[in-house]
Amino acid sequence: MKKSLLILIACFSLFFYSPVKAETVTKNDVQLRDDLIFIMLYPSIQQELKKQYGEIKQNMYGKITQIKQLPIGSYLFNVTVQVTTFEGAHGPPNDLVTITFSNEKTIEWQAIDFKRRRLKPNEITKCRHPL
Repeated sequence: MKKSLLILIACFSLFFYSPVKAETVTKNDVQLRDDLIFIMLYPSIQQELKKQYGEIKQNMYGKITQIKQLPIGSYLFNVTVQVTTFEGAHGPPNDLVTITFSNEKTIEWQAIDFKRRRLKPNEITKCRHPL
């Protein structure tokens, strides 16, 4: 009886204590992924800003705000990015620009949505990418 109990406890101990750990995605992993996506989309961001403003527009504080897979399991995505535009030496006027890109209809990333909103001086906040 004691031997059976000891074997049972040993088995439970091995079962609950395993050197194999579940793979976890860290905040740093997510940030690295977002950084990579942002830098790969940056030429398309610049092109869309030039198209919308009629000139190259300086920008800063870029970030990925959403990634949506279309449909799940495919390699088709909508990726939404935000940047803050500025004039001169990081001065006003500043616009918060949100652009959604998609590769659903072509292998090239195409802007499918563009929004801009003029920011008040107290609304300008720093994000990850001070381009």
